[in-house]
Amino acid sequence: MPNAYVLEPHWANWMLVVEMFVAGVAAGTYLFIALANLASDRTKAGATEDREVAARAGFVPFPLMLVVGLLLVVDLGQPLRFLNIVFRNPEAIERGPSPLMFNGNSPMNWGTWVIIIFGLFATVAFLDTLWHRRTFRISIVEALSHNPIWLAIGAFFALATGAYSGILLNVTSQNVWGDTFLMGGLYLAFSALSGMAVAAIVADRAGARRTAAAVQNALFWFAAVAGVLLLLFVLNLAATGRVTLLVAQLDLLIAPVFWIGVVGLAILYPLLTYWRGGPVRVRRSGTTTLAVAGTDLGRLAMVGAGVLLGVLAFRYVLLYSALAAIH
Repeated sequence: MPNAYVLEPHWANWMLVVEMFVAGVAAGTYLFIALANLASDRTKAGATEDREVAARAGFVPFPLMLVVGLLLVVDLGQPLRFLNIVFRNPEAIERGPSPLMFNGNSPMNWGTWVIIIFGLFATVAFLDTLWHRRTFRISIVEALSHNPIWLAIGAFFALATGAYSGILLNVTSQNVWGDTFLMGGLYLAFSALSGMAVAAIVADRAGARRTAAAVQNALFWFAAVAGVLLLLFVLNLAATGRVTLLVAQLDLLIAPVFWIGVVGLAILYPLLTYWRGGPVRVRRSGTTTLAVAGTDLGRLAMVGAGVLLGVLAFRYVLLYSALAAIH
């Protein structure tokens, strides 16, 4: 019988799956950009390579966030409703004198502001990439793009953007998953993982061996963290008697997509590839840096592509398993 908590799960549709995936990839990619710039030092060998890969990755977040905004507005049914989320209705005096709408109790409202603010950081990263291509020149863009404080704040909003979808899904489907912090953590971990997957593809195509070595390590650890959180989430579902909704639900191919896509591609693929190739070690000699063991760049690009498919599968099964449960 239909669940009384959510009578019409209008939020479960293909556009929201794509929006969550695209937003997560944009957020994770910016996280990589911030980490690559924060970890690099102009006096260290390989810093130029790290920053070059980060600059190339800067092409990714901004266009994806434009897609996110478009999908969210279209999904509202009446696009002008978006203005009601951002601006306060003049008649709602009790909500404060500011013309801007902010309701801390509404994940959709504060999540919208997180996306808008993160969009600013994504825009600056995009302009910095144009700077590196010598097609756009504004000195403040270059200064901001490599400023540690700016990068740290941008990384925070990237993480918030990655977690937002999970928190919103948790709130709107508490009857399915229960009220758990694991949902936000899962979405954050998979967003970061998708960003490292993009970095793997970019580093591979750029032939940046040292950066590719670091990215392969990052893929391993983010996949491991995502795997642990997913295991805890499944155990929590088992304790509440809802685990079959995710791991054995054949409707909408949820269980096959979960095991093949999420477990297989997103988690096991980068883990097994790392172990098969061995940990990447970096050998330094004076100003020369050489990455050895497990630096097959062609394979790394394939791993990145597989992980992205696995993260898309994760978005799909979490959303549509809740829909299947309600029906």
